[in-house]
Amino acid sequence: MKKVFIVRGAFLNPFELQNYYLLAKKNEVIAISSKHPISDKIQLPLKKLWSPTDLPNFPFKFPILNRLFTDAHRLYGLDKVIKGADIVHVAETYFGYTHQAIMAKRRGVVKRVISTVWEIIPHNNESLRGRKQYKKLAQESVDHFIAVTEMAKEALLQEGVSETKISVIPVGVDIKRFSPEPGLRKKRTFNILCVARLVPEKGIEDLVTAFFKIKEKYPQVHLTLIGNGPLGHDLAGFKNIHLKKKVPYGQIHTEYQKADLFCLPSRSTSTWQEQFGVSLVEALASGLPIVTTSTGAIPEVCGEAALYGRERSPETLQTNLEKLIYNEVLRQKMAQIARARALAKFDHLKIAKQIQTLYQKVCR
Repeated sequence: MKKVFIVRGAFLNPFELQNYYLLAKKNEVIAISSKHPISDKIQLPLKKLWSPTDLPNFPFKFPILNRLFTDAHRLYGLDKVIKGADIVHVAETYFGYTHQAIMAKRRGVVKRVISTVWEIIPHNNESLRGRKQYKKLAQESVDHFIAVTEMAKEALLQEGVSETKISVIPVGVDIKRFSPEPGLRKKRTFNILCVARLVPEKGIEDLVTAFFKIKEKYPQVHLTLIGNGPLGHDLAGFKNIHLKKKVPYGQIHTEYQKADLFCLPSRSTSTWQEQFGVSLVEALASGLPIVTTSTGAIPEVCGEAALYGRERSPETLQTNLEKLIYNEVLRQKMAQIARARALAKFDHLKIAKQIQTLYQKVCR
């Protein structure tokens, strides 16, 4: 039995951590977060440590903290907690707690460090003082990398990581919970669902613009937005737009089951592209046809289960949404493709077994 620490700091959440529950049957698995992570509703023992990310929000919080600490995602007392670990499983190459784990390994405090990497833009996050050094040390010292996409693997390769140190293992979901609604029901309305942060790079403004055009012709269409963010203030109060800032992860699958299709029209920026999109996998597992853009790793995740449009193009988005709204046969065909893709590639139990195999390999 291996002693494993899954370190995620402020980013700890149940949608990623569900991929590690099965590992707890064969290992002692403990999660480590900041005091205020995304969500602590996980089925693993959890240790919370103080982090600069726990400070109350203030103007330019993260730009200031990242300049002070190189990366704000540090965890105080981490060395003491992870002492004696067989594996410390961190994330990315530049996070503060990843650097801490690497230094603990160099001092002989822990045996192995594994890092899950989402970043798909080579040499991104290197502008701040000290970040290049953090990344270089991680590239040299991490025992093995889990890239969640082939694009993330390619980014690591371009940064100089040996291919022998990289395995591609995506993020899975509970395909029993995220499943199509049992049976068919007659509905007078048509529901478009989007689960995302309400920020410009998720294409929320494009979706709302397209939705208003569609509603002029088809008043029965509804848009459900689940997420939080600065754009939420501009979306409240509109007829047929249902804004839900927070839905517990244990209940979110019911929102997918009430939807007719899923839409995530992400946009690229100079420093960000959609790295994976767990909500896309949840939609696939729920048997929903998807309308999206070809930003970042989205085509790798969705394959033929989506209609793709140009970024920042409400017109293209409207066209693709209407293709599915008015064509039930196409919706059903894409729904079947979506569910089959989730079963084949994104079952969290299969993902857990891949991670367990990797743990055994790294600890030989």
